[in-house]
Amino acid sequence: MRKATLLKALLVVFIMAGFSSAYAQDWRTFTWEPYKTKFKVPGNFSVTTSTGEEWSGTNSKITMDIYPRKNENLSRTEMKNNLYSWAADNGVTSIGDVTVLDEEKMNGYWGYMYEGNKGAFPVAVMMLVDPDYPDISLYVWVSYKEGYEDTVIDMLMSFTPN
Repeated sequence: MRKATLLKALLVVFIMAGFSSAYAQDWRTFTWEPYKTKFKVPGNFSVTTSTGEEWSGTNSKITMDIYPRKNENLSRTEMKNNLYSWAADNGVTSIGDVTVLDEEKMNGYWGYMYEGNKGAFPVAVMMLVDPDYPDISLYVWVSYKEGYEDTVIDMLMSFTPN
C-alpha cells in the first residue's frame, strides 16, 4: 500500500471510529488568536517559529508548519487547486488523490488534504477554512518518519476554530 494511501486510510478509520491515540501521550495545545484557531502537538515538540506569518514546530519524528493567509476568500475548487499547487511547488512528489475534509470531521473547519513524499519523508498538506471566518485560510504542512501516521492524524484532526 502506498504511504499516502495508508495515511488517508488511517484518517478515515479514525474519523469513523471516533478513536484517537491522543490519550497515549502528552499533548500541548497552542492557541493562535489572530487566526482564531487552536491545535495540539506532542508534548516533546519544540516551537521553532511563532510569528504572525508562520508557526513551526518539530520533534525528532515530525515537523509541522502552518502558514495562514488572510483575505483569500477561495472557492472550494480554488482551494483544492491552490493546495495542490502549493505542495507541488514545494517539491512534494507522488501526490495522491485529494481528501475532502468536512466540518463534521474537522471540528467545524472544512478543507482539503493531499499526501505525497518529499525526499525520504511522507508529507501531508492540508488547507482549512472556518466557515465563520472564510477570509482566513490555514495552510498546514506535516512531514514525518514512517510509523508516526497515528500521531500525525491526531495533530491534523486537533485543529479547532477558536
